[in-house]
Amino acid sequence: MKIVRKDTVPRYKRDNITSALLVSSLTTDAKNLSITIVEMEPEGIQRIHSHEQEQMYYILEGKGEMTVGEQKRDIQKDDCIYFQSNTLHGLKNTGKTTLRYLSAASPSFTIQECQDLWPLPSIKEEKEVQ
Repeated sequence: MKIVRKDTVPRYKRDNITSALLVSSLTTDAKNLSITIVEMEPEGIQRIHSHEQEQMYYILEGKGEMTVGEQKRDIQKDDCIYFQSNTLHGLKNTGKTTLRYLSAASPSFTIQECQDLWPLPSIKEEKEVQ
């Protein structure tokens, strides 16, 4: 068993978004799963991007507009959005409060992908300290 705490894992901040990398090859021995909790301030935007991993977002709080491929949909608390690998996707907080969601992706992001996506002072140094 491995227990991780949100306040001790690698975090990434950009464009009014904070992502905490809970489960990945950087925080556990996971090879098939990455889990992130994301907090997006009002007007925050997750840039359109894609990756090999298939992924889902589960909305914990707030509301926004989700883009997957050519589709745009309003999302809110308790919505679960799934998208296949290599599909363009992004999210915008359209509410007046923080948008919080849990993201799960499979397979796990590699160490290199984690370092590219979560370039904290140095994730390598943080892992060596733990």
